[in-house]
Amino acid sequence: MKYLVLVYTLFIGLPSFAQYVVRNGGYSVQCLNSPIKALEIAEGEAQGLQIHYSSKRFYLTKAADLVSRIATVDMEKARKYLKWLGEWKSQIKWMAQLDQYSPNDQGKIKLPYTDCHVRIGIVQINETRFGVQQYWINPGVWNTMDEDQKAALVLHELIYRDLLEENPNSNSSFVRQVNLKVHTLDLNNDRKAFIDLLRAL
Repeated sequence: MKYLVLVYTLFIGLPSFAQYVVRNGGYSVQCLNSPIKALEIAEGEAQGLQIHYSSKRFYLTKAADLVSRIATVDMEKARKYLKWLGEWKSQIKWMAQLDQYSPNDQGKIKLPYTDCHVRIGIVQINETRFGVQQYWINPGVWNTMDEDQKAALVLHELIYRDLLEENPNSNSSFVRQVNLKVHTLDLNNDRKAFIDLLRAL
């Protein structure tokens, strides 16, 4: 897998939405005087969406709880995600210098914030054809996130893994949309929209 040097892009007091390109799925947003958040959560809040976090306490149980929302519309997919979640800890690799690397995974971001920058939290190494599945985690990002944001990043990687195994050339923009829907959708009112989104994976 080809790696590129990650170039940080800062938001500098723009009155309109800042736009730039990212090159990996597991990103977070760090803004001045604000807690660090998973990118799609920050994007959702920027859109004025209400985020529904899990009431569980630990990030892995929170992630499992989020997967249960998917189970209400796609049990097979949820079972697959829970299996992968059970393997999560054995597939983690801590990478203190992870900020320097990212796969070629482009997607645009729009945030109406100033004094913010994007930091890479997780790089997924998905080469299951060769028996390799790893999640490289940046401890400098991970250790400053609360359990809800960690769970959001974990779910992002599970959804992304699903997509990568079908299409190795896919990017994470679509994954962020799905993850944000899991965190915001009222499944009773938006069930069809959510099913259509999952089927697109």
